[in-house]
Amino acid sequence: MAQVADSTRLGGTTVTLEVSKLVGDSIGQELQVDSARQAILERLERLARPIGADSVLFVQDSSRLAAAAEGDRGGGGMDDVAAELFTMPGFALTEYRGEQADFQAQERILVLQAPEGGRARVASEGSAIEADTSITFDESAGAIRTVGDATYTPPDGDPVDAASMVYSLGQGRGTALDAKTAFAQEGANWMIRGDMPFAAPDSTFMSHAHFTSCDLDEPHYHFETDEIKVVAGNVLVARGVRLYFADVPVAWLPFMAQSLTRGRRSGLLTPRFSVNDIVRTSGGYRRRVSNLGFYWAASQYADALVAMDWFSETFFAMTGSVQYRFRKHFLEGSVNAKRFWNSSGSGELALDTRHSWDVDERTQLRISGRFVSDNQFVRDNSFNPQEVTQSIDSEAGVNRRFGWGSMSLAANRKQYLSDDRTEWLLPSANVSLSPITLFQAPSSEAAFYNNMTWSGAGGFRRNAVDRLQSPGDTITSLTGLDREVMTGTLRSNLSLGRLTLSQAVDLTEDRTAGALDNTFLVIPDSTQEAQLMIGDLTEAELRWSTSVNYQQQLIGSTTITPRLSLSGNMLRSNTDPLAQNFVSAPSRIAFGAQLKTDVYGFFGGFGPFEAIRHKITPAVDYAWSPESAPTDMQRAVFGARALQPKNAISVSLTQTWEAKPRELEVEEQVVSLGLESEGPLGDSLGAGAGPSQPDSLESPLAEAADNAEGGIQRIQQVPAVTLLAWRTSVIQYDFVQADSVGLFLSGFETTRLSNQFSSDYLRGLAVSVDHELFADELDKNGQLAERRFEPHLSSVNLGFSVGSSSSIFRWLTFWRGDNERGEAAVEPDNSDELDFSGTMDESTIVPGMGRSDVSSPSPAQSTSGSTGG
Repeated sequence: MAQVADSTRLGGTTVTLEVSKLVGDSIGQELQVDSARQAILERLERLARPIGADSVLFVQDSSRLAAAAEGDRGGGGMDDVAAELFTMPGFALTEYRGEQADFQAQERILVLQAPEGGRARVASEGSAIEADTSITFDESAGAIRTVGDATYTPPDGDPVDAASMVYSLGQGRGTALDAKTAFAQEGANWMIRGDMPFAAPDSTFMSHAHFTSCDLDEPHYHFETDEIKVVAGNVLVARGVRLYFADVPVAWLPFMAQSLTRGRRSGLLTPRFSVNDIVRTSGGYRRRVSNLGFYWAASQYADALVAMDWFSETFFAMTGSVQYRFRKHFLEGSVNAKRFWNSSGSGELALDTRHSWDVDERTQLRISGRFVSDNQFVRDNSFNPQEVTQSIDSEAGVNRRFGWGSMSLAANRKQYLSDDRTEWLLPSANVSLSPITLFQAPSSEAAFYNNMTWSGAGGFRRNAVDRLQSPGDTITSLTGLDREVMTGTLRSNLSLGRLTLSQAVDLTEDRTAGALDNTFLVIPDSTQEAQLMIGDLTEAELRWSTSVNYQQQLIGSTTITPRLSLSGNMLRSNTDPLAQNFVSAPSRIAFGAQLKTDVYGFFGGFGPFEAIRHKITPAVDYAWSPESAPTDMQRAVFGARALQPKNAISVSLTQTWEAKPRELEVEEQVVSLGLESEGPLGDSLGAGAGPSQPDSLESPLAEAADNAEGGIQRIQQVPAVTLLAWRTSVIQYDFVQADSVGLFLSGFETTRLSNQFSSDYLRGLAVSVDHELFADELDKNGQLAERRFEPHLSSVNLGFSVGSSSSIFRWLTFWRGDNERGEAAVEPDNSDELDFSGTMDESTIVPGMGRSDVSSPSPAQSTSGSTGG
């Protein structure tokens, strides 16, 4: 039933009201007496009594009259009765809002008048109709009419604006004149305008409509059509479509269809072309039409597409792509292929594939491959500078963890477009053994030999470089030839407290294919032709070493680490007549020690920092090796320099300037964690810090956390901020070398000094400055004759990267203040959707070049399919 107050004019007075329409759901319900409900209904009936009918019930409010005389008649705020009505179950709520409401009880007609400068509104079950003049509701005819500019907002979808609207509740359809609406599609906001003679939930028709994505009052371009039909809000079909630039028609289509739904769905792809592709403005312009094809959304976890790309006077291409993503099985990947038919008649092929599978919690498989048949074709036709300057990489690898250790197998291929060079890493195998504890015993009962730990590792890798040689190319050095390097390693490490015993064996074989130093001419006979045979240059070296070291802490962070090592190597080379087989070098014994410490300086703070700490970390390393007694063959194979004794010292230096945030910032973090500090926070930079306090810039927030809620709770401490870090490369001086040459400066084995700078406030910035320290003069035999100390700048390297989390963007929000800092935008969860944006990029030749690797996918964008003609 409906309860509506009759506000018929009485004595020229119109009552302003806000009425709630309650429609009872009588299906399956029995009539029951509800005393609270009966009392509410009686109060609604009393509201319909004429003003002044009962002098006892009606009492004038003097304050309200005074406010009305000043023009303030109050608002239609919600009272207790309306609030109680809104919460009653089993009813559908219809809300009417307006400045005046005229209700004709016998005709069941309600007219809502909009306030001056406002709008009348009728809302029910998520739908709303607004008008700036009036809204008429004819209950007997089941119709709603609006006067003035009106807006209809559906429960799901975009609002529709119109000059006037008529809606039939019984037939479930409406009519709108000069209707306007908008919808978002593929990143563009499309606006449609026209008459809407028929609008229903299943279909909508428009006539004499035009639509555009240009939001200007006079759009740069727009489409006009005679008829538009929208089927169930999913597909838009237009007939007789004309494209205008300003008011000039430039193209005509017999029909056009566009999907309005969001997400992935099957259909024809939207073609890509420009105006110049239709109306060419110059004879040298090359037209291009791409993305002509079909998209198939096979399921929620897989899809595919086929598309064509036509570039006039250049090529015709076909692209095929398949993607899959099964999150439940940790399996995802894609296969993309693009075939080119050149205008010259040749054909090229580009491939891209990526796969990732976590077989179980211990096994991971990764495969990514790219291939292009002609490098020059990419250089000539790619518009992506990153694709032209970088390499085309392919990788594959599997990792497996066992109870006794881990094993990995990988391969890599890099195809460089700049110099037609291909580098291979095939294969790369590594085995690492988990640490084994020997003679395990409790700490209280352990002897000196108990709880020793042993670990081992081994690996093999093969690196190859293939260079494309064209007929007639002249090779002037060995760097232009193919090369192959194979390396095998074995490592062993035994630790007993601070004592460490290590062993290592390395075997390296280097082969240069087609070395010119080993060529010979085959003398032909009467039945053969002369041939120039080119051999390979091969060299193998076996190195082994064993060492023992012990680290001893002296004072504070000062440590000294003495070490003793024994090493040797063997060499084999087919270019040396003395080393056709392995020749062993004399074993070398070496002694060394490293002294390392930290020196601190404390300074007052500035700005947002409470204190500054300067930390200097110098390290001095000494190495000594006695003279060996090589044979003549060893001296001839390895040279005198490699066998001479060694007495060298090296120095390195690292400096950091760190800052501690002020106490206010620390307290803000404590408050944000729900903790209350009982007193001022301690200052770990204070001069009177006791020995029990850690040498750190971190504030003792953990102590406050321990007292929270009567339990021990560790919270994240406020870390120190590194204002500047300055790292200086190692400087090494060999006294034996200086004595052998007779020049003091010749003992410096470090001739170039490098300094690197970094800061937490510029995390994406890397600065490196290199200086040449000496000026050398050589004699006619190429030996060092004179060396002068003349430091000069040789190079400055600057690299930076900028992202959404870079310091420059964080500074912009920092200086605006806390009140203006907005929360980071939450990325939509589209992890189950697939993305073809990189596959269909016109600027690249290899499909998928701009897409992220499957191993670390970025939030995917929804792919839409549409049809057109």
